[in-house]
Amino acid sequence: MTALATVLITATTMAQGPSVRALTVKKDKMDPSLAVRHLPERNANREVIWSNDFSNPGDWTMGTTTNHYWTIGTEGGQGAYSIGPINSTTAENGFAIYDSDNIGADVHQNTWIQVANPIDLSAHALVVLQFEQYYREFQGECFLETSTDGVNWNSQQINDIGGNVSTPNPQLAFFNLSSQIGGADEAYFRFRYESNRADYSWMIDDIEIISLPEFDLIMNYGFLAQFGDQPGLGGATEYHRLPQNQLGNTVQVGAGVTNYGFGDQTNVQLHISLQDSDGTEVASETVDLGTMANGDEVDTDLWMTIPSPLPAGNYACHFTLSSDNIGDDASPGNNAAVRYMASTGEWYTMDGIDLIPDDDLLLTSLGTNSFTDNTTDVRLLVYYEVHTTTTFTGAEIYMASGTQAGSYFIAGVYDTTDVWNEMNSPLVESDIRIIEDADLTTGRAYAEFLTPLTLQPGGYFVVASMYQEGGSNLRILDDITVPQPSAASLLWLPNDDTHLYTNGTASAVRLKSENVLTAVQENPTLEGVTLFPNPTNGAFEVQVTKAGNMTVEVFNTLGALVKTRQFNGTTARIDLTGEAAGVYTVRVGDGNNFNMQRVTVK
Repeated sequence: MTALATVLITATTMAQGPSVRALTVKKDKMDPSLAVRHLPERNANREVIWSNDFSNPGDWTMGTTTNHYWTIGTEGGQGAYSIGPINSTTAENGFAIYDSDNIGADVHQNTWIQVANPIDLSAHALVVLQFEQYYREFQGECFLETSTDGVNWNSQQINDIGGNVSTPNPQLAFFNLSSQIGGADEAYFRFRYESNRADYSWMIDDIEIISLPEFDLIMNYGFLAQFGDQPGLGGATEYHRLPQNQLGNTVQVGAGVTNYGFGDQTNVQLHISLQDSDGTEVASETVDLGTMANGDEVDTDLWMTIPSPLPAGNYACHFTLSSDNIGDDASPGNNAAVRYMASTGEWYTMDGIDLIPDDDLLLTSLGTNSFTDNTTDVRLLVYYEVHTTTTFTGAEIYMASGTQAGSYFIAGVYDTTDVWNEMNSPLVESDIRIIEDADLTTGRAYAEFLTPLTLQPGGYFVVASMYQEGGSNLRILDDITVPQPSAASLLWLPNDDTHLYTNGTASAVRLKSENVLTAVQENPTLEGVTLFPNPTNGAFEVQVTKAGNMTVEVFNTLGALVKTRQFNGTTARIDLTGEAAGVYTVRVGDGNNFNMQRVTVK
């Protein structure tokens, strides 16, 4: 298709940014199925003072004010929306579970499970309680309570993770209880749950009381966002793939750090390093956190300069800690975090499937059989922010198990304003895309828009409308590895009084643009670039009229980078001998201005 023909059939639209809107979150509109996340290694350097794996139910007593009790066993939740079982280290020996969903929707619940016998901590003033848990919250409250007489209890709320959010399965949780029960001759603790309506389930296993170390820095999280906070969404999105022309010259990065040891940590530093797939650092920052005393928490947030344009490829952003005492750290495995992103020619994705390592990837799914009263036109929406005017050509979905041939979807794009107004006017849609056996083999399906759509800078939602057909269902993967803003992904149900619900995850509904790596610029910002000879048998020269530090990148017709070279001057020789015959795109840039041309290899 010629450039002129593309212009003639391309529609152009202007978007508004995301407006602030409070969306309803309903428990029964979310899929509770979750994949397993690997448990962090338990620390072998700490003294284990006391432990219990629920293999002996007699070690525990239960109490309640509402006649609803915890149980000890090996089964997960039994309610309509419950989860489980927990994938704890000794789950086969039994674990504790409070199955709130199985009790009833509108019943006040207040119940606890308590260690039956007092624990002697008289020789241990500095102690930590750690345990493995699996919990999904709707609107309940979880408490960890301690006592030195078994009668009077000190209470602290835990697991306040937000509605329709789950912990990893399992999660290793730990709490410094030195001020509550450290040094006590008789120490007790218990787990209490309370709610006025049904929640999901809370499961606990493999509990230990361990000694508090002197030195223990913890990296609570790291984050890598491209465009900063978006108030209408409830935070900053972390896109995993961006077309190269949508990336600016900065990204937002940060981390949360806690000093969990009883000793001061001096000269604490946070190191941030963005690295390509070969491990070569392309951008970095170091943040001085100074001296951190026991219990100090620091949250950092800054903008890091990156190459512009960022060369196509996969990147990992590493967050690591150092201090004068880091060599004595009790848990070196939690001194680091990592986030992933990719600079692409055409794909825009919020999900990190096939980019985040499998051991870290956490997935669930939603589809036409998630809700008994909504089997057709179930819509998943993903927010994409356009920063440079770009033409988009279609959308792709990644499908979950349970998808069957014969189901279908329609892809579309909506302005944010219309999403808040019942989604009646898509900017563009695809034809019906029927799922075939070949799609099930690859696990994904692409739907091309009826016409290419040129989007001006602003916010848009890309939508996959799923339809059950002849009993065949369609399910789309949902990446919940990285916490996203509440409205980054949305769920729309046609047969509910309230159609639109927040999802707060990264549904695998992807947006495809014309390949920005292989498109030739009509108005290059770097002038005076020539390629000679063209056509060529393999080698050619790049000539520029103004000398400078230049980078040459050569892409094949698929948008893959096949050759790169840097030079300082006016001439560089590029040799494509051995590459397949065909047309290649050559991009020449000085870091601020660029020129893209094509060369033919005979």
